[in-house]
Amino acid sequence: MGAEFVAHAAPDGYTLLVGSNGPLTINPLINANISYDALSAFAPVAMVSYVPHVLIVSNKLSVKSVADLVALAKARPVNLATSGIGSATHMTLERFKQAIGAPIAHVPYKSGGSLLPDVISGNVDGAMTELSTAAELHKGGQALILAVAGAARSKLAPDIPTFEEESVKGFVARSFIGILAPAKTPPEHLAKLQAAIAAGLGAGSEAAAKLVATGSELATPEQMTPAGFAEYIKRDFADMQAAAKLAGLGK
Repeated sequence: MGAEFVAHAAPDGYTLLVGSNGPLTINPLINANISYDALSAFAPVAMVSYVPHVLIVSNKLSVKSVADLVALAKARPVNLATSGIGSATHMTLERFKQAIGAPIAHVPYKSGGSLLPDVISGNVDGAMTELSTAAELHKGGQALILAVAGAARSKLAPDIPTFEEESVKGFVARSFIGILAPAKTPPEHLAKLQAAIAAGLGAGSEAAAKLVATGSELATPEQMTPAGFAEYIKRDFADMQAAAKLAGLGK
């Protein structure tokens, strides 16, 4: 609803969207009732941050690596939860299943937080979720994160290997957040907004520190520009098209 409102708002720089994977690169592919074109209805201002996705498993599963999980999935049924059908983590799970070539059942929940008790209890074998959702379980020994889908290990949990290190080559997946304005917003307005965001998230800023503390990673200086954020959205849109096809979702 918020994305639709901003898509049709006056392009004066005063109505902005805090956009993420859902309204920008997933819902437009799978929801026939979307009234905007995600790639043309908005003027990207700046990407802010992203949270890597992680694969976390129940301690009752007795696996210690992605390779262990793959071997188990090929030997007997394994299920993994996500925050719902069509969610960013569901798309990541579908890509993961294709990458490993193993049959894993998808168990959709209503949110990332709602699946955690069942991961702890072993009612589900594990989950594909966001690092910020799962980090405390891992640190507390209540469940085990096998891999993080980042380009590098997370500073919040440096003991967790990347999927690349676990032999799932080139596997990167994340939930992103950025600021967008309606299309046709004057470039000078976008530039002023972008400069304020970049300054507010500068090195040593309180806002940047709070984001990093929750498991987020700050966007790169290039991604924190209108052109850089626009390019990121286009790439993610293409990745989500492929993932939606794997999941059997689409308009």
